[in-house]
Amino acid sequence: MKNNGLFFLILFLSLQVFSQNKKERIVKIKNKFEEEEVKWFKESGDGVIKGIAKFKSKKGKVRFGSEFRIELQPYSVYTYERLFTIYKNEYKGHVFIEDGVPKFIPDPKGYHETRKTMCNDEGEFEFKNLPDGEYYIIAFMLWDKTGGGLMQRIKLSKGETKIIEMTNF
Repeated sequence: MKNNGLFFLILFLSLQVFSQNKKERIVKIKNKFEEEEVKWFKESGDGVIKGIAKFKSKKGKVRFGSEFRIELQPYSVYTYERLFTIYKNEYKGHVFIEDGVPKFIPDPKGYHETRKTMCNDEGEFEFKNLPDGEYYIIAFMLWDKTGGGLMQRIKLSKGETKIIEMTNF
């Protein structure tokens, strides 16, 4: 009888540790973030990225609109490694918030220097005055403890306007 109680106590504590580790997974990034690699991103250009973003939850609810944030990041080897870890793809992907988001180390300040915008009521967004280069567009769509993120990688040439659609359905 005593052994059964001890077994259940160990099982309970193990499940607690496992569930905490799933939520707080730490990933060490091997590539170093180099400011020099992304300095072009701070320049102005004549490129434009327009798009629409819509997200379907695990329960099948589709959401879009003005509460959804869009971020634009420059390509770098650090960013590539980090986003590939999250989205399991180098060009396009999605994740559900319920599956957890890892904590990354190192987590340099320069990585978080992005261009941000919000979608309009129809889920449309736009970035103007962009220099030519390779970008990641990331849409964050969270509501009622559900939602997630969409990621797409694109290359923008001088003076080009790219129109993209970001969905997970």
